[in-house]
Amino acid sequence: MSDLFRRSELDSFLARRRAVLKGGLAAAAGMALPGLMGRAHAAPAEAMTFIGWQYNPQIVAENVETFKKLYDENVTYELVPGEYHAVAETKLMGGQHIDMMYSEEDRLLRWNAAGWSRTLEGLPGLDEIKSKMYAINVKNLSLPNGELGGLPYYTGFNSFVCNEKHLDAAKVEPPTTWEELLEQCRKLKKDGVSEYPYIAAWARGWSMMSWTLFSQWYSEGAKVFDENFQPVFDQPFKDILQFNRTAYEEGLIPPDVFTHQTESVPNFATGAHTYMVVHEYDQKVFNTPETSQIAGACRNVIMPGKTRSTFLWTAAYQMGANPIDEERVWNLMQFFGGKAKDGQYHVAKRWALDFGLGSAHKEVMEDPDVEAAMSKWKDLEVARKQHETGTTRDVAKSVWFPEWDWYMMGEAQDYFRGQTSQDQLIERLQAKYDELKQMYPE
Repeated sequence: MSDLFRRSELDSFLARRRAVLKGGLAAAAGMALPGLMGRAHAAPAEAMTFIGWQYNPQIVAENVETFKKLYDENVTYELVPGEYHAVAETKLMGGQHIDMMYSEEDRLLRWNAAGWSRTLEGLPGLDEIKSKMYAINVKNLSLPNGELGGLPYYTGFNSFVCNEKHLDAAKVEPPTTWEELLEQCRKLKKDGVSEYPYIAAWARGWSMMSWTLFSQWYSEGAKVFDENFQPVFDQPFKDILQFNRTAYEEGLIPPDVFTHQTESVPNFATGAHTYMVVHEYDQKVFNTPETSQIAGACRNVIMPGKTRSTFLWTAAYQMGANPIDEERVWNLMQFFGGKAKDGQYHVAKRWALDFGLGSAHKEVMEDPDVEAAMSKWKDLEVARKQHETGTTRDVAKSVWFPEWDWYMMGEAQDYFRGQTSQDQLIERLQAKYDELKQMYPE
């Protein structure tokens, strides 16, 4: 959102959006879920609308064409530029009709409560689809009332990776704690192995600073929010904040890291850095000669920290609240978020094979072709162990969390730069929570 809104403009925008969301909360409570109609669907001349974010849109367009041919259908696909969720909410608030849309899990309840999307309960075959998904992903995609809010686009978690060329040069093994990582980075810098040994996604964006911090917090055992979604800013929470501030103060991470785009992936691929917290699937980039200078030398290891956990998420396809034809849109949802009518996982398997994206569908992840492809660029056993110990961010199932999360990233950046104290940061994060809870009463 940083390229679309300055802070003052963002505050104004959020105020308008809150009014819509708060009104939608009351209305949504009494809304009955429409069932599928037993009639022929609308003429293909009326196109379904589908919006998505900026991840390989050319592949999405190709998948749309495959769907259209297989189902004899008509779909209009729109690429949304910039900070996707903010722009998508602007479109939805403005009344744009959308039949299917990408979203992260922290928009499932928010968009459903605002009356912009609907749950999938009552749609044919849903129970079978859920039974073939991993339980943790069903949990991610479910609303607080237990109803499924969307089908899976992909599932992922943040990995801890290392540049083995640097480890060999320094004769060190990957650290098991964040304190050990600091000590190694100091030595790597002092010995001239790497000027900036550590790197992570620190730009202000939902898939960057937020995911990095929550991965570190969970690895250290910080809850951040308890089961009632109350803040828990405990010692592990503070320790991770201090780790990052120290790394920045001592020049162990690039000074321009706040402005890096695409999650700092191209930066690590140069071979200039030793360690990185990164999206799991980006290891494919690092171990591919055409896209990396350290191909074959990037190794995934278990996240440092007291618990060795990480943040695990599930991105979704949501159905618009008023689809032009439920049967047609449900076909579109299943094609992209599951199995098509010909029995193939056209989209999920392609994402897994070509780009390394994990799938919530057991059949896809257990497919021999997928296992063989992924084993070429990551240690599957390490990845499975990290997945099993991953932590879901349950607080995302609240209407207010995306706004707190956005605010947190900006304040965390200021703290890492040394512009505020840790006590000031925590005081502001608590105050923002209190403010948002007042704005969005349950």
